[in-house]
Amino acid sequence: QHRLAGIHESGTAIDLAFVAFISLPVEKQIEQFVKINREAKNVPTSLYLDLLKYLPEKSEAEQSKERAADIANSLRKDEESPFFGRIAILESPKSGQLSLTNFVRKISPLIAKNKGRLHTYSATEQIKIFNNYYRALENAFPDVYQPKDGTSVFFKTLGFGALMNVMPTVFDLTIQLHNGFKVEQIAQVFKKIDDFEFENWNAMGTGTDAETQAGDDLRAQLNKRVKDEAGPDGLKLDL
Repeated sequence: QHRLAGIHESGTAIDLAFVAFISLPVEKQIEQFVKINREAKNVPTSLYLDLLKYLPEKSEAEQSKERAADIANSLRKDEESPFFGRIAILESPKSGQLSLTNFVRKISPLIAKNKGRLHTYSATEQIKIFNNYYRALENAFPDVYQPKDGTSVFFKTLGFGALMNVMPTVFDLTIQLHNGFKVEQIAQVFKKIDDFEFENWNAMGTGTDAETQAGDDLRAQLNKRVKDEAGPDGLKLDL
């Protein structure tokens, strides 16, 4: 009926192909109705992200999402990346995978034109920044990154969201303390909180509020350790 309504509104004569049953018994009509509604699959919400590149005109927000989707594609195809095979594009994410929709949701604000913390860096540099960030997590927290009893919280929706919320803080601290953002430099910053209880994230539920709380807890402990090490006459850090 949607196609018929569209043709009617267009005021244009259009040939429409369709399949129909003639004089189908009521019980067969019920069978078809149940089957269609039980087995029909929704179009993945990430599909529109994959199609953004074909839009002739895009808003700044759409441009950021398109660039984030491109970054996701590069990361998931790179065998050397921590994200290799871990970003689901056109299917539902499996255990240990992030959806493209979730990835773009958290990455696009970081690279948004004129306001994202990483907007001044090229796409190649941004890809390296995200790779280094997660490699440093593996270096600093190996047992959390590759737990023996299941999927790492770092590759769950809440964990990824929290880590991206904290990413600007970690980025700034690493630059200020080590004048760079190499894996070993980021790991040194993370190791200041090597006793952080990431397992608590598994009990925090889902949603934006949970991501925010998880990120706030991590940021607070990291900032406290850095300040304590700096002392009253230590480094002047923009925290």
